Amino acid sequence: MRILRKPHPVAMFIVWFLTVFLVLFPKGGLKLGLLPLTWGYLFIAMTALPLAVVRLVAFSTRMPIRLWATVGMLLPMQLLCVYAIAFYGIFDTSFAISTLTSLFFLPWIFLLIYPMFLRYIDGERFSRYFRVCLFFAALWGIFLFFWHPITGSYVEIPYLTVNAADYGELESTKHIARGLFFKLISTYNNGNVYGVATLILLPLYNLMEKARWRRIIVKLALFLTLSRTVWAGLVIAEVLPLGLLVIRQFATFPRVYLGHAAKRLFALLVTVGLIIASLLFNSAKLSFLFDPTFGGRADMIAQLAHSTLLPNHGLSGFQEVLYASAANEFGYAGLVAFTLIMLSPVLLLFIDSSASQSPVRRAALKGLILYAFMGGSDGALNYIPVMAFYWFVYMIYLFGWPGATSAMGGQPHPARRVSAQPDAAHSLA
Repeated sequence: MRILRKPHPVAMFIVWFLTVFLVLFPKGGLKLGLLPLTWGYLFIAMTALPLAVVRLVAFSTRMPIRLWATVGMLLPMQLLCVYAIAFYGIFDTSFAISTLTSLFFLPWIFLLIYPMFLRYIDGERFSRYFRVCLFFAALWGIFLFFWHPITGSYVEIPYLTVNAADYGELESTKHIARGLFFKLISTYNNGNVYGVATLILLPLYNLMEKARWRRIIVKLALFLTLSRTVWAGLVIAEVLPLGLLVIRQFATFPRVYLGHAAKRLFALLVTVGLIIASLLFNSAKLSFLFDPTFGGRADMIAQLAHSTLLPNHGLSGFQEVLYASAANEFGYAGLVAFTLIMLSPVLLLFIDSSASQSPVRRAALKGLILYAFMGGSDGALNYIPVMAFYWFVYMIYLFGWPGATSAMGGQPHPARRVSAQPDAAHSLA
């Protein structure tokens, strides 16, 4: 069965704008008090309502079982947010808005509104926008990484590469100092935010980007964030395929399937070697990797012993260690509810295993799993554009990339025809 679809110019403009102002210039914008208003997030807000109306009027309201299950696993956390507001109000307005945006509005938009319009997107062009923006963000970050120690300042373009309110204040407000070389911050203005956000997208990028040197540039940028969380994410990214290979041995025993084990092991050793080299390059010691205070986060974890069952104060935001913060902000029920969200991509495989047949959906799953691990150190949940990336990748995990065959460099072209296969973005039932 073939379904003829033509890319719609409005859909393609939305895709282009959001890719440029979420991936390449995520901090461009201004502030309303302490609340950042970035062009990407503002555009999401502006387009969500009209697209929601079109979605309700022009499309079927039927949803696949995997989407129902995802919504069901998201609801407990949302209900706890409502409970905190209803009984205690708002504790910190800007962080509360960020939490509601991250756990309410973005998932509803990316999971319930946008998927129906994936059929009107040229997947090949979208893939090109995605690859180019991610690559140039890495390139800009590497340039600034070496430019700053030479000149003592950053190249900043207000309203574009930095929020207008942060112009000239990156060094004093973003906690990016790491000795002679500061953390690589790119246009994300913070090393950890850049690293965590990019790692969510990295498996998709590695799948779509055929030029090895461009993939190396993006990974180099991640190493230069000088962030332990990001380094851990890079190691986990190499360990995951090895772990899956080991699991496969149990299914095929006594036959042993080595696959690309040697290649994966070599990549892991190179990753660890580059992390050590990054430390020595910036005159740091190996003890930096094993800080007993957990980078000042140990107290947050210790507070777990004093958590309550349900929220006992007004809605605020998440701190670095997401699981501990969920318990501290929302009680033990919050810890369970948030952990359920992080585990949900894997749990969905027991309901609908179709993702395992699609390379692009498997790559998206890997990005979601990486974030679940990084959330144990510093998930940067309340900081733009982390959760926009997370729910975007979740959408790709559920529905596939538009015209995925073409986006991977094959046929058919999505502007002419799209296969009715598990990877096809129009497969919503």
